[in-house]
Amino acid sequence: MDEILKAVLKRVKPREAERKRLKKVADMLIERVNRACDELNVPARAMLVGSAARGTWLRSERDIDIFILFPEDLPREELEKKGLAVARKVAGKRGKEQFAEHPYITTEVGGFEVDLVPCYEVADAGKIKSAVDRTPHHNRYVGERLTPELADEVLLLKQFMFGTGTYGAELKVQGFSGYLCELLILHYLSFKEAINAASKWAPGSIIDLEGSYPDQAEVKALFEGQPLIVIDPVDTNRNVAAAVSMQNFATFVRACQDFMRESNMRFFFPRRVKLLSKRDVERILRRRGTRLFCVAFKSPDIVPDILYPQLRKTERALVTGLARAGFEMLRSDVWANDKSIILLELAIAELPMVQVHVGPPIKVDVGDFVQTHLRSKRKFAGPFLDSSGRLAFEVKRRQTDARRALEQALVERTAFGRHVAGALAKGYKIHEGRQITKLCDDKKICRFVSEYLTRCLPWYR
Repeated sequence: MDEILKAVLKRVKPREAERKRLKKVADMLIERVNRACDELNVPARAMLVGSAARGTWLRSERDIDIFILFPEDLPREELEKKGLAVARKVAGKRGKEQFAEHPYITTEVGGFEVDLVPCYEVADAGKIKSAVDRTPHHNRYVGERLTPELADEVLLLKQFMFGTGTYGAELKVQGFSGYLCELLILHYLSFKEAINAASKWAPGSIIDLEGSYPDQAEVKALFEGQPLIVIDPVDTNRNVAAAVSMQNFATFVRACQDFMRESNMRFFFPRRVKLLSKRDVERILRRRGTRLFCVAFKSPDIVPDILYPQLRKTERALVTGLARAGFEMLRSDVWANDKSIILLELAIAELPMVQVHVGPPIKVDVGDFVQTHLRSKRKFAGPFLDSSGRLAFEVKRRQTDARRALEQALVERTAFGRHVAGALAKGYKIHEGRQITKLCDDKKICRFVSEYLTRCLPWYR
């Protein structure tokens, strides 16, 4: 294992020239922000935060986060207005305004993706005024404890998560953040110990670096239902692992178990998913024998962290609606860039005209159930008692075709994400079965479809 880890670190650790390059760009940006603050008479200062500040960035990562720190007594409207003014002056015409909890500017400088983010410089991270206000405190906490040797261990853990598909706290991924990786290494003190411990995790595992909660029952009550609980040492009311989905938690634990049994480079650098040709897609669809629907539409102009939860909410609404209509769902997924995709795969897409409508159990009064269905034009047979002793009728199904049921749900747009519902109202297209190959002209969509149809844990590819 040691030889593998040494080889991995050699591949992922930034070279000295790369570190100098990042420092040069970061220093330049900090100087520009501070100068812009002076010129605009804004009471703020710049700070480099995140992995770039703590020396835990991978060679493949090209991100620089510059926070613009304002006094905590400044009104929120003033922070947003003055913060954006400073960020725009620094970014120039290339800057693009984004919005999460509040607006910020993204740009590209020297080959690095740069975020210029206004925040409050709060004295107590437990009394933040916006979600990003904790980040400078994270910087200080990790920076005071992380040695160069531990930073290398963080790089190994981050690459392991990249390789296993569990890295990234953004809502598109729902995985482990860089800060969470750093805390895990500070807790376990090495990559090997972290992997060994994680291989034994069960849902509801708790890590409390500062011992803030003597009673674990209190922690479980506070963060009920979350698969992994890592108490934020700078804000004990927060679970750093809150973004980690059960699926990604289980994937990471399984990867750790497999790695402990047989260490291999493929956990860090898995084979890429093979890009399927249109003929391959058609062949696989024939073999699967299912019915695939792909709803494609122009993405609303919102950041991914807002878009993906709305896409998943819409996906759940469609799955639930189709299931209620009697259509069994095999699997579903979502994807987005400038175009959004909701993919639905049904075990069957056509149902018989007749369905059984079951009434109340024997101990419950039937009320109007019998009379309502007895007079219904939709009745085929009934009332009768089924094998469980419940009253039942056989009635005409309201919808026998899955496509029509899907089209109806897309028109009604009940329980959809708000921005996604608005985008769908402007237009969409349903690609059914082999028609999905038309979308594969876009290589990014083709990769999504390829990954869906050949789904496999990365280290088994």
